[in-house]
Amino acid sequence: MWQELEDADRARRLVGLEHRLKPRDRVEAKVSEEMRVKGRTADEAHAAITDKTRYTFVYPSDGYRAGVRADIERLWASGYVEIELRDFREAPVRLGVVSVWREPESGDLVEVQFHTRLSYSARERSFPLYARLREPETSDAERADLLALQRAIYWCGPTPVPNPRPGATAERVIYYAVIDARGSGDEPAGVLRRIVHDGGQRDEALGHDLAWRHTCLLYSAERGCLDNKLRQISGGEADDFVQRIRGRRPPAGSERGAPAPRAGRDRGAAEAGPESVIFPAVPRDRAVVPR
Repeated sequence: MWQELEDADRARRLVGLEHRLKPRDRVEAKVSEEMRVKGRTADEAHAAITDKTRYTFVYPSDGYRAGVRADIERLWASGYVEIELRDFREAPVRLGVVSVWREPESGDLVEVQFHTRLSYSARERSFPLYARLREPETSDAERADLLALQRAIYWCGPTPVPNPRPGATAERVIYYAVIDARGSGDEPAGVLRRIVHDGGQRDEALGHDLAWRHTCLLYSAERGCLDNKLRQISGGEADDFVQRIRGRRPPAGSERGAPAPRAGRDRGAAEAGPESVIFPAVPRDRAVVPR
């Protein structure tokens, strides 16, 4: 079927077929992280991985818009069910359009990426940096250097330096709710935090063992993985989730109205507030019509 799709338009290419299956060790690593952070069973974690199989289309820049639209329509016509489609062309890491589909016969999830030649080249050249970012032994300082190199590859400009707030410490903590297909904004599947300081940065996720440990979930999402949506939240909301896991508190709002403000507790709280969503889903009529 994919060979037929490739033959349908010789102006673009279907690339990387020899690497379409994610290596077994990477699948096992993702399953392990899903189980630790979300408390999923191994079967649930395995079924939730959206990129075990990946297909990548590369288009000439002047044919990108029409090519993406035509290939999406071909997938619909072949019985594939569109699960999600996001446009990352304006994201900090510009990755074209990334989508997830359900195969008509097996019911398995597959990822399909739609690139220009430039965005595909940048993705391939930045992969060693991403591979190093996701390793737990990478130091905070090295992560800062890797991210600067990544931005240079994607031509995203210099990293903005926020102005320090009165009374703020040198360390800033940004919290995110992890939302997957089995969770919701009110009942996230997990919580993670990005710790940024003068010497670099690191990402940690709270496990169901109540320990904060290194995670690559945020780096994966920034690179286009659609396994999760990440919603920026305050430190107070993150603490509510921690207490819920500990079993000391029922879900927010179940015994009372809206939770009371938690003034003074949000160490490094997210400035964008609880409704700020990074990498939001893009409406279909926008996502498939690149500018």
